[in-house]
Amino acid sequence: MNKNLAQVNTKIVTPEFLDLNNLSIGGILGWGIRMVFVMAALFVLYNLLFGAVEWIQSGGDKEKVDKARKRITTAITGLVILFVVIGAVLLIEAVFGIGLGFSQSIFIPRFGHAN
Repeated sequence: MNKNLAQVNTKIVTPEFLDLNNLSIGGILGWGIRMVFVMAALFVLYNLLFGAVEWIQSGGDKEKVDKARKRITTAITGLVILFVVIGAVLLIEAVFGIGLGFSQSIFIPRFGHAN
């Protein structure tokens, strides 16, 4: 019986944005766009977490509870907007066959591929 179950015969490749030999403007822009989405998600989670902390620390003060509730509501609204935008970008990429830098490299068929 083979005891090396965790080993896979697959070559590990360098991610596109770290591959300095095939560096392109589309790859850099795509990486930047993905990082903007990651930063937006982290910002939303930060606001959600600290809204909850404000609520806990309010001590029953109605004004502080309302402020915390507003912060949590705003964070959840931001999260919904973020998911809608991601879904719209993925849908546009799939329907029109173009890359907008999120799930595919930036690619517009009319202008050709940057690589």
